[in-house]
Amino acid sequence: MLSGVVAFLLSILSGQLRVPAASTLGLVAAGFLAVFLYQRRTGERLSVVHGAHLGWISGIFGFAITAAVLAVVVVALSNPELLNTMREQVKASGSPADMEQVIQELRSPPGLLMAVAVTFLMFTVLPACGGALGAKLLDRD
Repeated sequence: MLSGVVAFLLSILSGQLRVPAASTLGLVAAGFLAVFLYQRRTGERLSVVHGAHLGWISGIFGFAITAAVLAVVVVALSNPELLNTMREQVKASGSPADMEQVIQELRSPPGLLMAVAVTFLMFTVLPACGGALGAKLLDRD
C-alpha cells in the first residue's frame, strides 16, 4: 500500500513539474519499491512473475487513490462556483486553453471513461513492470 501511495504522489508531482517521463518512471519505481520493501521485510526472494504481481497490486492501490481524487474533481466541476474558481487559478498560473479542454473531456461520459481507463492501465501495467524488474535485479546475490 505504501508504494501505491508513492505512485500516486509521484504522478501528482510529475504533473506539477510537467515532466511526462517522470510520471512513467515514478510508476515503474513504485513497483520496484513494492518488491524492495517486501524482500526487506520478509527476507524472501520473489520470482519475476511474483514481482510483477506485487507491483500490480501496488498499482491498484495507487489507482484507487487516483480514482477517488478524480471523483472529487468531477463533482467539483458540476458546481459553477468551484469551476469558476478553478478557471481563475489556472489563468493566473498557466494555460487556460488546456484547462477548458480538460474540463470538457471530464464532463462528457466518453471522455471520463477514457480518462479512467488510461489511468487504470498506467497505474497497473507500469508498476507491474517495475515489480518484475525489481524481482529480477534484487534476486542477484
